[in-house]
Amino acid sequence: MAALSDYLESGLLNHVFRGETFPKPTNVSVALTSGAPLDSNTGQGIVYGGTLPELASGIDYNGNPTLGSVSSGTNYARVNLQNPADYGSTYWSHTASDLEAGIGFIRNSGNIVFNTALTDWGWVSGVALVDHNVLGSGNLLMHAQLSNPRVIYTGDNVKFDIGTLEISFK
Repeated sequence: MAALSDYLESGLLNHVFRGETFPKPTNVSVALTSGAPLDSNTGQGIVYGGTLPELASGIDYNGNPTLGSVSSGTNYARVNLQNPADYGSTYWSHTASDLEAGIGFIRNSGNIVFNTALTDWGWVSGVALVDHNVLGSGNLLMHAQLSNPRVIYTGDNVKFDIGTLEISFK
């Protein structure tokens, strides 16, 4: 991930340097975006009244994206990695050689696979980590542009292979 959100930055800074409480997320989910997320984005997609350019889960009768399935569902959903306190080691790992080299990052330890597209999802160019698994909810934690953006068509799957989604603080 290339960038921390303003939400996470301010929470961590105030927690470490000002003694304020900043709760650990009880959920981490992976979202896809159709544009480059900004540090100031919320975890709610534009379609849902927020600012994150996240894909929609439904298409209305006029072909516009919606929160739910009005005339057809796209089958897009965030990939829920659950509570990191319980499942963090299941989804994220690092190697001893990474630590010895002074490389401060973790990688996904299993494939992260999104649902099969039931309609064209359009341009997918970014990825975001959010603290809620339901579309239209939560806070943006981290985000990055994809190194290989593309149009997702009906029948396509988006997948991050093992070790390809890296998270670091820069």
